[in-house]
Amino acid sequence: MWSPVSVGDGRPSHHTFTTDSGIFALTGLQNSALALHMEDINNNYTLYVCTGTWNITNAAGGLADFTPSAQDLQSTNPFGKAGLYKTYPVVTLSTGPVAMDAQTVQVVSLP
Repeated sequence: MWSPVSVGDGRPSHHTFTTDSGIFALTGLQNSALALHMEDINNNYTLYVCTGTWNITNAAGGLADFTPSAQDLQSTNPFGKAGLYKTYPVVTLSTGPVAMDAQTVQVVSLP
């Protein structure tokens, strides 16, 4: 769990890719096959697809780090706007996209 996150926090976050059946191995995938989706719970689940970068750190273990982009940190986007978000990675395979397990992430405005 990586919540809460401070508004404007651009540090990498660490993720374990899982589905209902367990760890989802990232073996053979490029970093570009990963995306982070955030749905604004308090705004009719408006979807934002983050534009930051992924770095697969342990493919067999389903581990990867996500670093938000400058665009992700803008005040109109989830990492730049306080709120509650349904957040989940999506892996694009040759057969199509596969959403991983979601978690609720709170983005908070701290002094």
